[in-house]
Amino acid sequence: MTECGLALIFGTKKLAYAVFLCNLLTNPLVNAILMLCYHFISREYDRLLIAFLEICVVITEALLIKAMMKDTLVKASVWSLLLNAFSFASGLLIMPFVSSAVSSLPAA
Repeated sequence: MTECGLALIFGTKKLAYAVFLCNLLTNPLVNAILMLCYHFISREYDRLLIAFLEICVVITEALLIKAMMKDTLVKASVWSLLLNAFSFASGLLIMPFVSSAVSSLPAA
């Protein structure tokens, strides 16, 4: 939801709503694909897979933002790229904290 917050701060309510709807579609789909690939294939190529999926998300969200905001493809692409880059970087920053919190949980 960092993307929605940034869209609201630097954009408009309409943009934040469009980004929220985009995330409702892309986030669960990407997570499901990652889980399926990890379960049935392997984690050997996880960085390549994540990069590919993130590129797909940026393109998909740019097209959706363009349609919902009636913006140019360039403007929608810039929004999508910047918001997703910030969201991805935020995830990388909090990952060590989440990992340590999960590893300290008692075994079931």
